[in-house]
Formats: sequence, structure tokens, C-alpha cells
Amino acid sequence: MKRLVAALAISIAVVWYLMVSVDQGSANATNSLTIAVSATPLSSPVIVAEKKGLFKKHGLKVQLKLLQGGHRCFDALIKNDVDLATSSESVVMYNAFKRNDFSVITSFVTSDNDVKIIVRKDSGITSLTDISGHSVGMVKGTASEYFFNSALLLNGVENALISARFMAPEELGKALLDKQLDAVSLWEPYASELMQSLKSNGNQISTKGLYRLSFNLLSMRGDTLSKQETHVRVLRALDDAIASIIASPEEAKQLVSAYLNVPLPEIEDYWADYHFHLGLDKTLQLELLSQAHWAIDSGYVDQSQAPDFRDFIDKSALSQIRDTFRSH
Repeated sequence: MKRLVAALAISIAVVWYLMVSVDQGSANATNSLTIAVSATPLSSPVIVAEKKGLFKKHGLKVQLKLLQGGHRCFDALIKNDVDLATSSESVVMYNAFKRNDFSVITSFVTSDNDVKIIVRKDSGITSLTDISGHSVGMVKGTASEYFFNSALLLNGVENALISARFMAPEELGKALLDKQLDAVSLWEPYASELMQSLKSNGNQISTKGLYRLSFNLLSMRGDTLSKQETHVRVLRALDDAIASIIASPEEAKQLVSAYLNVPLPEIEDYWADYHFHLGLDKTLQLELLSQAHWAIDSGYVDQSQAPDFRDFIDKSALSQIRDTFRSH
């Protein structure tokens, strides 16, 4: 009888152990994810969260996949190569005309001076009003393209008079240096690196304040419910990262500089242009709508009606973060 009881006890212990192991394995699988991160200091909250162990603090096992540009991060997301992706709102706008299976779950930084227009002085361009008839490089379907066309519009320049050349972000600088292009529309850190390479032959057109760029975290729409708990943990980690960035900016700049392999003085030059915060306010929706109307009016898209961007903004995970704050 004693042996029977002992055997039964062992069996129960084994079953319990297996059940716990399965549960832990499921939890680990649920909270393991890959985030496509654009290689720009705009991604600083994600980088700081990873380097300071803040994802781990919130029960996550996160792998970052560094890519050149938010458009490539978006492509990785829709191919299911990653679970989340960072991108500008322009990438969201362009792709919302094509598909409706993704969502913005938070914005985490804004800047009115991240995308810049760089020209060669020997091209004769001193302002945007001189740019007609010149070749300009940009990255198609990104903030680079939208920003440049918006700048033309605000300066009364017909975009039909420009020879637009679309290239990968890492190719634009060399094309300008080799005189294949006269100007480029490009984001940081590429813009600062290019100005250094051009030396005395480079000029940055004054455009600060013309365009408010936001950088956002995107998810496939079906995951906003099924992986909501994981998304909440991610946002808590990002919120901690932003608090750390604000409290210790020098440490944050050093972490980002090392991770992106960008010299610290470069990052310091434009760090003040970044405003880090989690949010999904009406400004994002209005900016998306404004950009969509530009895309329609300019003939960039065939559609005559803008997407309803309310359908692309999912506040469910972020609202839980805010509810937590209000309860304390």
C-alpha cells in the first residue's frame, strides 16, 4: 500500500512538473519576439530598452533586427519575419492605400528636423526655389519622399520640374558625391554623415519646422488582440526607456551611438530635435490624413478617397499603460 501511495505521489509530481513546464514554455514563447528597428537615433527608446535590460525586466525575450529604414522594417513585418516594426507615419500612410492588415500601437518620438535636404554647392542650388531642372534623390514610399514634395509645395515649386531619382537610403550619399544627383532628401544619421563627406561643397537647405515626423511601433492587426499582453509589456519597457532617456540623456546617447556605430558628436548635434514620449493623439491621425490627401491630389495613388486612419490606430495596449499610471 505504501508503495502504491509513493508511486501515485511520484506520478502526480511528474504530471505537475510537465504541466508547469508546458505552461512556462508557452509563456516564454508568447513573450519572445523580434522587433525590426530602423537604424536611426529615432529608434532610441527601443535601443535603450534592449541595452538596459528593460525588456527583460518586463518578462520579455526580445531580439532586435536592425534594418536601413522604416520601409524595410514594414516589409519585414508583413512578411512575418518580425513581430513588431518601427517606422515613420509616412510609411504607414503609403501602405494604408494598399492593405489594412496592420496597426500602429504607439508613437514614441517626434521631430521637426530629422529629414533634411542636402545639396552640392557646385550644383548652383542655394534654396528650394533654385531646384527646378535638377536631379533629386529620395527614398520611395517614405518620409524622405513626402517631406521633399511637401517642401516643394510650400515653396511654390512644381514637382514636375524635378528629376526624381529613387534609391536606397545608403546609396543616396554616394550618388550625390559622384554627381549623379544634385540634391537628396535624407534622414539622420545619413544626412550628417553626408554633410561631413561633402565638406565645403555641401549645403543643408533650411527646412526645420516644415514637417513633424513621428516614429511609431507597428503590429499586424490580428496580433493586437491575440498578443495584447505582450504588447503591453513592450510598451511598459519603452516607457521605462523614455524615462531613462529623459533622466540620463548622456548615457542614452552613448548607448545609441555604440549600437548604431554613429559618432557621439553627430548624435549630440541633432539630439535636441527629438521629443520622446509614448502616445497616440489626434495629431498623428490628422498628419496621416493630410499626407493621404497630398498623395491623392498629386496623383501618387489611384484612389480618390483617403483611408480611414482610425482603423489603423489601435490604442488597446497603450490604454492599459495609461490606466496603470492613473491608478497610482
